[in-house]
Amino acid sequence: MSDLLFHDATVITMNPERAILNHTSVAIRDERIVEVGPAAALKNKYPAAKIIDCKHKAVLPGMVDLHGYLGGSLLKSAGQNLNGGERRTMLENLLPDFTDEAWWEADAQLNALERLKMGTTCMFSMMGGNGTRTDEVVFTEIAARELERIGLRTRIGVGPARPPWPRKFTYWRNGVSGARTERSVGFDEVMDNCDRLLSLNNKASSAIVDYGVALSRIGNRNEHDPVWSPEREQWVRKQAEAVAHLQKKYGVTFWTHMYGNAVEYTHDEKLGLLGPDTVLSHCTGISERAIGIMRDTGTHAAHHPRAGRIYTYPGRCPVPELIDAGVTVALGSDAPATHNCDLFLDMKAAIDQQRIHFKDADLLPPGKVLEMATIDGYKVLGLDKELGSVEAGKKADLITVNLLQPHLYPLDMLVYRLVYNATGGDVADVTVSGRLVMQDRKMLTIDEAQVLDNAQAVYGRFVERANLLAYTKNPNRFWGVSRSE
Repeated sequence: MSDLLFHDATVITMNPERAILNHTSVAIRDERIVEVGPAAALKNKYPAAKIIDCKHKAVLPGMVDLHGYLGGSLLKSAGQNLNGGERRTMLENLLPDFTDEAWWEADAQLNALERLKMGTTCMFSMMGGNGTRTDEVVFTEIAARELERIGLRTRIGVGPARPPWPRKFTYWRNGVSGARTERSVGFDEVMDNCDRLLSLNNKASSAIVDYGVALSRIGNRNEHDPVWSPEREQWVRKQAEAVAHLQKKYGVTFWTHMYGNAVEYTHDEKLGLLGPDTVLSHCTGISERAIGIMRDTGTHAAHHPRAGRIYTYPGRCPVPELIDAGVTVALGSDAPATHNCDLFLDMKAAIDQQRIHFKDADLLPPGKVLEMATIDGYKVLGLDKELGSVEAGKKADLITVNLLQPHLYPLDMLVYRLVYNATGGDVADVTVSGRLVMQDRKMLTIDEAQVLDNAQAVYGRFVERANLLAYTKNPNRFWGVSRSE
């Protein structure tokens, strides 16, 4: 890669001093930032560099989304007229039964495209979420290949689908009318596949896609869990032991949904899943004791203020209480079903949710929430020594925001302006590991129109194959009423 110079920007460094530097340039060589300094001096020092004019732009670290859904981007709408538990069951049945290699390729492309265009450069994503497809490694390998090619830094969480086991999986060839086969897959086979994928982490040190371990949920009896059943609870310890074994064997991140009494259950039952390499998503309805357990074990929290579950399930993520206790809290978008994956909007939603609850306009200052979207997200993933701030020596995962727009003027109090007023649509340029993947909102690593056309075609085949047309219609009560049911 040739040298790259983000020239004459306002740089929001997120360095330890949280410095904001005006008329500053950022020089990039290979995958790293080599210098941050006065614009005129660096332009002269790097005459051969490709220049990105940032006169009316802010430069800041790329954002981190701690809750993606590989397999979910192509299912933004289908089943939206179902309640939360029903939609989860629908997805749990659809992904193992009706997806093929083309689906996982198109979905990974859409995941990467949407997030990069909105300023997210790093994502943790479970491989399939409600319908995890680790029955064969090919689906994960296809997704990883496309994420790497397009340029979204991703940690893919591999693990078993929801129990019980064995489970039936379906395989398709050649589209809607192609050959269809089924086979029963056991728990041990799936965990062997996860082991095989995790072993790849040691073979590609320069890659931007790697692997962690994940579970959809702990699975204990929990009033906050809409898909709990006694049959599934019998598998809690076996799946926990298998995942904890892989986490320790490879020293990787463990991620899971967590709410209600699950933190205390995991701790009291000694499941071995809490610690500084663990990320707990949602954390809604957790107790004061659970916060103390997370603090004492060094476990991290991921907050998703626009997730669909906030509308229907009890509890609030106690973000201020977690932060005050010393727990690192970062942000994530969750599935894109009820919104887009725009962490700028999640920053504002995080503030609003807590301030409305407590009737306190001083909670969650914009600076803290920008930390949650950037440096704290990398800290949760153990990447903050290499990423998350604009400093010499760090990997160049950077975004620029076009400030020359009415909703971002006047340009005083810039962090307020970005957190309160900006959206992902204001992101202009993106680099990941020093590679320029978007310039002036044009993707450089893939043909965007081709990705979207292919996604539409793959989705159409999927809807036909799975007989989903009824799930893509508006409910009967849709227009002219105050509620749909």
